[in-house]
Amino acid sequence: MKRTFYLILSVIIAATALSGCAPALDQKRASDTRFLLDTVCTVTVGGEDAEAAVSEIFDIVSKIAGEIDYYDPDSSVSKFNSAPAGEAVSLSESCAEIVEAALDVSSASGGAFDITIAPVKDLWDFKSENPEVPAAAQISESLAHVGYEKLAFDPAARTLSKTEDGVKIDLGGCGKGYCCQAAINYMEEKHPGCFAIIDLGGNVGVYGANPRTSDGSFTVGIQSPGGEGGEYSRTVSLASGQSAVTSGTYQRHFVKDGVNYHHILDPATGMPASNGFESATIICGSGVTADCLSTACMVLPENEGRALAEKYGAELIYQ
Repeated sequence: MKRTFYLILSVIIAATALSGCAPALDQKRASDTRFLLDTVCTVTVGGEDAEAAVSEIFDIVSKIAGEIDYYDPDSSVSKFNSAPAGEAVSLSESCAEIVEAALDVSSASGGAFDITIAPVKDLWDFKSENPEVPAAAQISESLAHVGYEKLAFDPAARTLSKTEDGVKIDLGGCGKGYCCQAAINYMEEKHPGCFAIIDLGGNVGVYGANPRTSDGSFTVGIQSPGGEGGEYSRTVSLASGQSAVTSGTYQRHFVKDGVNYHHILDPATGMPASNGFESATIICGSGVTADCLSTACMVLPENEGRALAEKYGAELIYQ
């Protein structure tokens, strides 16, 4: 699938978050859009120092994006991926927090979400103009290096090591959610009187009170998987501090011989997940947890996905 099409879709998932939350006429408002985390990101803030808050949020997101960049040789992720088995690699604070949250969901989901899927993901080039399905032998060989149990994480020392060579991690499945949460935490600490909407390619987090609603909630539209861009199947309300994250088979994908191959890979098979649904939306009070859960719930059967979401006190919407 072409990158531009994916980006449009990823933003459409949450575009209606902006439509129902315009600030009162006498309240300052600032908004900016930038390309980070391989997607289009939009931050809107209302209140005093709105422009400064928007800029500072992007500084935070940019810093985290650099620390978890899969391709930057200086990132924590790349340093771990290039390290030999048994070597404890120091992680940045943000990277360590993401890994800790990811491993928690990995354990709870029985590996349905797994940041060590990286060797298999490398085989699938969903950004190519002419993508191909990897050979079964290639997938099998790469799967031998997949498994969150092959990671040894020390949260106190903020170090991560692998039990065997060939193990790699990719935090792309949870980094945007973490950035949303970091932005919300920043607003709570530095600009408690403002409101903010953080849309990082469809990972949406909100803070503060919407001045246009009686209860202060924000409205987010969930895209209809089979519909045109901007066609929403339903809307949900978010309270301050909550995030909504959607994972879907219609985002990064390609069709080959009549089969739709999408980027949500099942760590057990190395193939695109197939649980009968086209998207899973998670709503909860942790952006990074929501990000991990939305992927896990696209891999798991419906009953297991719902049980997993319930364990974290999250709302799950399948489509």
